[in-house]
Amino acid sequence: MRVSLLAAAALLPAYASATFSISSPSGSEFWVFNRSNAVNWTSTAGDPTEFNIDIINTNSSILNGAFSIAPSVANSLSFVISNVTLVPGDGYIMQFVNVSDPTQVFVNSSAFTVMPNGTAPAPPVTGSSSASGNGSSGSATSGSGSSTASGSSASPSATNGASSLLNTKSVVVAAGVMALSALAM
Repeated sequence: MRVSLLAAAALLPAYASATFSISSPSGSEFWVFNRSNAVNWTSTAGDPTEFNIDIINTNSSILNGAFSIAPSVANSLSFVISNVTLVPGDGYIMQFVNVSDPTQVFVNSSAFTVMPNGTAPAPPVTGSSSASGNGSSGSATSGSGSSTASGSSASPSATNGASSLLNTKSVVVAAGVMALSALAM
């Protein structure tokens, strides 16, 4: 029993630190009803090798609860969902979800729209972005297809927040390990 709990605890850090980022669909790349639509994302080493894709909507009259649109998708950075039958409308959000724990959401997309059948597919968005500086304050400007951000530290001891996020994840993982240990007793 202890070996199983230790094995489960070893998996917690990998899932707690998933770094997926969904690039499409997005607010600027809609889907079309009853067509094949692409999902694109980025991933880093250590992210889960597979996940489920769920769709939710902020408007429960369009979609009430999570809809599992693709189970056990390989982490291959792209996937095509055939014949999307979601009701045309706004406020859809894609989620990558843990295959063995559907309550664990790795990432949410930005809200996107499903357009009626016959709508020409959205053109892919191109552009670039850059950021500089560190600390807790800064400014950003944006233009057509590009953005630039810069900032400076609010105090000599300010950090960019990465260590704070890492510490938060470590606390969550530690709490999970403690809970599993308590169950073993």
